[in-house]
Amino acid sequence: MAATLSWLSACKASQLKLIANATGISSSGTKPILTARLYYELQHCRLEIPENGTAKEQKSQNIISIDMGIRNLAYCRFTLPSNCSTTRKPVVPTIQEWTRIAISRNHAPDKLAGDPPSKEAFDPATYSAYAHDLIASLLPSAPTQILIERQRFRSMGGTAVQEWTLRVNMFEAMIYAVLQTYTARRLWDGAVYPVAPRKVVKFWLGDGPASEDPAGGVSKSVRTKTAKVKLVASWLKQGTRVRLEGAAAGMGRAFLKNPKGRKKLNQKEATAADQIGDGAARVETGKLDDLADCLLQGMAWIRWEENRRAILSHGVAAIEELKS
Repeated sequence: MAATLSWLSACKASQLKLIANATGISSSGTKPILTARLYYELQHCRLEIPENGTAKEQKSQNIISIDMGIRNLAYCRFTLPSNCSTTRKPVVPTIQEWTRIAISRNHAPDKLAGDPPSKEAFDPATYSAYAHDLIASLLPSAPTQILIERQRFRSMGGTAVQEWTLRVNMFEAMIYAVLQTYTARRLWDGAVYPVAPRKVVKFWLGDGPASEDPAGGVSKSVRTKTAKVKLVASWLKQGTRVRLEGAAAGMGRAFLKNPKGRKKLNQKEATAADQIGDGAARVETGKLDDLADCLLQGMAWIRWEENRRAILSHGVAAIEELKS
């Protein structure tokens, strides 16, 4: 396989960056550094069936994509056919689960017992229990890969590190620790991959909305969130990019009923959401950008793996395909 990538050294820097962006690989560094990184990373396709698996042992890929958060954690579970690592056609994933959950919340006081209102806990002991409970609820579906949104340490390049950022980072680290424990004890044999949000945005939206809003008053961050929600809504309407089944289908219908991402539906919209899906769906769609993020993250990762296979199969000719 190494010989098939020898052509990378003859590529221009712009071509190398195109390949990196199309496969979710970092495009930073000088040309020699980027070439070496691509040479190494492209050889490790993460959707391949293990070499020691027989035809009967080959199972469909079961991917969970997590958009990190404490009060607004969202995840969706994709299933891919067992031949996804060999087929040349783009795979249409099926989403079995798609939801948003609150990891931490204020506990209501027991009025009969006269208990005072309790504050939201952020200590390590509490969060370790949250992390364990979350993973314990996800692993029964036997995921083959778990994708976790990589958290930042600073916002907008600022020097200060916000307290809320530290809390999410702590929770992120605990999730990795719990998964490592399950793996080390041979209770789960899947793989965990971090995904940088900026790579997902660049893959689907290019450079994103302009920094300046012609109309004024709306930040680039808000417009990017809106663009992501609209992109997912367009996919759901077309029905060709992804399929939704089970509870995820109800969430998809409710998602389309609230395409603007308002935190609350009016009475007419809420009634319509109750009629097309289960009653919980209208509550879950309060923050659509989180739901959109976990779906776009999973879809990007799947497309990155398909592009890796195309590059390994077609060599330099694949560059033209990536441009289209």
